[in-house]
Amino acid sequence: MSLFRIAVVLSLGVAVMPSDEEQQAALYERAATAAHWTVTYCDRNGQQCEMAGQFWETFLAKAQFAGKLAYDVAIRASSETMQRDPLSPQLASERGTLKADDLAPHWQGRGKPQGDI
Repeated sequence: MSLFRIAVVLSLGVAVMPSDEEQQAALYERAATAAHWTVTYCDRNGQQCEMAGQFWETFLAKAQFAGKLAYDVAIRASSETMQRDPLSPQLASERGTLKADDLAPHWQGRGKPQGDI
């Protein structure tokens, strides 16, 4: 969000605040009550919080497994790609009689070209 948008949203928030002291006190009381009600939810609904905790632990275990699986698959895929390098000695039987030097591109220079181009 741009700085201008943030300023506009904050300005609107301040603009809708009550200016009367009684209304301010009532708003403060409602906000404090809502915050207290939210914080003490598990005190009122212990069984739901316990079940939510169990679901959260299960979710974290599954997320950890998924991350490990993705990592292992990526590592395996990269190692298989490295093994399929045509210049690698692991695939000498698949190359037939060609040697690694036969497959190396000769058009790549070893240094800067000499003379004017």
